[in-house]
Amino acid sequence: MMLQSIFLEPLFWGSILIISIQNLAHMTLEEIYFQEAVCVVIMLVIDIPTGALADIIGRKKMLVIGHVIGFTNFLFFAFMSEPWHTWVANILWSIGGAFRSGADKALIQESCIGLDKDKHYYRKYAGKASGLRFLMFGLCAPVASYLAEYNLRFPLLLSIPFLVIPLVTAFMLTEPPRDGVRELSVKDHLFQMKDGIIDTCKDKRILWIMLYLCVISASSKIWFFAYNPYFEHVGLPIRYFGWIFLVLNVIAWLSSQYGSKIEHKLGDKVTVHILIPLIGIPIILMSTIPIPAMALLVVFQNMVRGMNAPFFDSMTEQYLRSSTRATVLSVQSSVTSAVASVSLLGFSFLLESKGLLISMCTLGVVVLIAHATLMKYWHRFFK
Repeated sequence: MMLQSIFLEPLFWGSILIISIQNLAHMTLEEIYFQEAVCVVIMLVIDIPTGALADIIGRKKMLVIGHVIGFTNFLFFAFMSEPWHTWVANILWSIGGAFRSGADKALIQESCIGLDKDKHYYRKYAGKASGLRFLMFGLCAPVASYLAEYNLRFPLLLSIPFLVIPLVTAFMLTEPPRDGVRELSVKDHLFQMKDGIIDTCKDKRILWIMLYLCVISASSKIWFFAYNPYFEHVGLPIRYFGWIFLVLNVIAWLSSQYGSKIEHKLGDKVTVHILIPLIGIPIILMSTIPIPAMALLVVFQNMVRGMNAPFFDSMTEQYLRSSTRATVLSVQSSVTSAVASVSLLGFSFLLESKGLLISMCTLGVVVLIAHATLMKYWHRFFK
């Protein structure tokens, strides 16, 4: 599972993601946000049933299918030359992501349970896996930006061999037995989905965690897509994009490695009070003071990126039953996708009418308002 986590995404693409789509597939930034919103809806529609299917046929089979589809989707990106190529690629990405969603986390969590490991062990494992992935992205980013100066397609082609690794290792996984779970038939599919949704809805703590993650996920996705346009807006040459991505990925790596220690010292309460403001405040500052030096404020979002997944995954795991764990995780992913889709669509319209800087400032303000509202309910649900 460690190798799958590290090589799950294209290593040489992140630092030039948006400008490569704009130039190779000839799409505007507004069109990219709109396309992403539509594809997130596709993932939303199929996320919950695929999570229930993982509880029925097994997590390993779902991961294998997801990685096959994921590898195919990137081939379309690597050779894109028209907008419809990115539509096909993103639709395949949505389907592959839905097959992997919930199944990967549930497989790791149940392996920890089978080995009699507690939530802190899972948090450390998830943090280590995320950290190594961030470190690999960071080290590859300068290479990608220098290659992109000669040809934007070179970094994409260089990423292809590494995407074979998670596909091959998926076949080698061993799925642990689930505690007290009988083999289900396809006939039980809808009942499995229903139980997972009920488990999600009846616990206010899971709902709160889900909404908190929605704010982080939606705002981070919007902000990430704005990295390249913002760097261009403030006049940064493309060769520097990779060095900035190196810094932000090293920050994410350090956060994931030492995040569990920091969170243990701070406690859950302080941690949830600071994560979202680390996203909202820098966005506002970058949009109101658009100079090259402000581009470095993206490191704060990547501090959250490093700490976020291990922290909230282990929190959620405390309240889940093994029999519906993958389904509940997929329900969470679906709700997050719904919020992200609406947010991306709204941002695309705002971007078209108001421009990049005003849109970013609006995003930052909305994020901080959402945070204040969530903190009000934290004190009610987590006493």
